[in-house]
Order: sequence, then structure tokens, then C-alpha cells
Amino acid sequence: MTVEIIFFISLLGIIAMIVLKSAELRSGKKSLFSRMGSGTDHIVYGTYRKIRVGFAHINKNNAVNFLQWIAYHVLSVFHKIFIWIRDKAHRHPHSKKVIDMVKGKVEVKPNGGSSFFLKKIAEETKE
Repeated sequence: MTVEIIFFISLLGIIAMIVLKSAELRSGKKSLFSRMGSGTDHIVYGTYRKIRVGFAHINKNNAVNFLQWIAYHVLSVFHKIFIWIRDKAHRHPHSKKVIDMVKGKVEVKPNGGSSFFLKKIAEETKE
């Protein structure tokens, strides 16, 4: 329902702009909106020209380099956050044990509470 209302309001706005422009062209007199917009035409044109020149200088190699640059900076931020979380976890003994278990640094005891899969791996590495 909301989408239809927005569509009809937009449609009425487009029709109103066409009617106002046709009345302006018939009378030869600028409307209020045209007079307001004429002061910013040079700004819009200058911005359009800068964007067009920017896109003209982008080629495949520059685009790939730019995306790699963005990825490097984004991933470096995530890496710093990961290091901060890891250091914070290593300050607590229980978290350090869990991290070491996940990394596989803890020795598996034969009668311990590990899964049969881990026990089988431990037996295979001993042989």
C-alpha cells in the first residue's frame, strides 16, 4: 500500500513538472523553480564534469588497484580488532586453554573426555 502511494505521489510530481515546463515555454517567462535553479547550474555542471573526468581515468588496472587498496585497509582494521580480542582472551587462563585446544596445542589424554575421533587421531600420531 505504501509503495503505491509513493508511486502515485511521484507520478503526480512528474506530471506537475511537465505541465509547469510547458506553461513556461508557452509564456516565455521563467517560473519560480527555473529562477531558483539557474543560480546553481554552474555547480551541477562542474560536479558532473569532475565525475565524468574521474570515470574517464578509471580503467581495469586502476580499478583493481583501488579495490585492493580498500580491501587492505578494511582487512588491516579487522586484523587489529582480532589481535586485540586474542590478547584480551589470552589474559584469562580459561580462555587461553580453550584457544589452545582449538589450535590443537593441548595433549590428548587416552582416558580423557575427548571424542572418539580425536582419540583415534592421537593413536595414529603415536604409531
